[in-house]
Amino acid sequence: MISTFVISLADSFDRRTAISRRLDDLGIAFEFVDAVDGREGLPSEFEPMIDRQKGLKEDGSPLLEVEFACALSHIRVCSMVVERNLPHALIFEDDAIPGPDLPDYISGKFYCDADLTLLGFSSAWIRRWSARRLFKGYRSFECAPGSAARGAFGYIVSYGAALHIVENAVPVCNVADWPNCTDYFKRRATWRLVSPTLVDHLGKVQADSIITKFGRQHRRKRRILGVYVPPMRIVAKSWAMNAIRPLIGLKKIES
Repeated sequence: MISTFVISLADSFDRRTAISRRLDDLGIAFEFVDAVDGREGLPSEFEPMIDRQKGLKEDGSPLLEVEFACALSHIRVCSMVVERNLPHALIFEDDAIPGPDLPDYISGKFYCDADLTLLGFSSAWIRRWSARRLFKGYRSFECAPGSAARGAFGYIVSYGAALHIVENAVPVCNVADWPNCTDYFKRRATWRLVSPTLVDHLGKVQADSIITKFGRQHRRKRRILGVYVPPMRIVAKSWAMNAIRPLIGLKKIES
C-alpha cells in the first residue's frame, strides 16, 4: 500500500475524525501531518521560507497568511517523502473525501506513469489527446502547460517530484498548494489528473476551507452593491485564455 499523509491543523478535531473514518473504511493506512498554522499570522520561524514582496496574486493583492501556511504545509509533507526515501506518497488535505474506487486505483498502481497526479481538484486544463484509460470509467489526462490547477486537495507525488518541490518551492511566492516550480512537471508531461475525480471535497457539501473564509473577508474590499467585482485586466485575461485554449487542443475539467 502506498504511504499516505493527511495535512491537518492540530486542533481540527472534527475534520481529523471524519477523514480517519473514511480512510479506515477504505482500508488505507495513513498518518497525520500537522499543518503550518497561519490563522493568527505566520509564525516567525517560517519567514525565511517566504517572499512577501513577490507573493502577489493575479489581481495584485498580497497572499494571505493562511495561503503561505498552506503552501508551507505541502512542502513539509514533500520533505517527509524525501527524508523517508518513499517512491510515491498519497497526500490529502483533511477536508478531502476519498471515493470508494480509490483503493482499486492504488492497487492497480495507475499513478506510476507520472511524477504528480491529481486525484481531487476544483478545476484544471488538460490536453485532449492525452487520455489514457484506467479502469471502469476513469481516465488519466496530461495537465496543460501554463494552466494552473485550482483547489487540489488530493494527489500522489513521486520521490523525484517531492525532491524538486523541496529544492525549488522556497521561498514561497505563489498561491497555496502549487508553487511556481511545479510547472516543471507540465513541461516534462509528467503532471496528470484522473477524471472523474477519485477524491471529493467537504467544502461542496458542508463547510468552506480556511483559505476561502479568509479570502472572503478580503474580497469585501472590492464589492459593488454587494457583488465582488474582479479587476478588469483579470477579467480580460481570463476571457482571452478561455477562448484560445480550446483552439489549441486544451479542455477545462471541473469536478
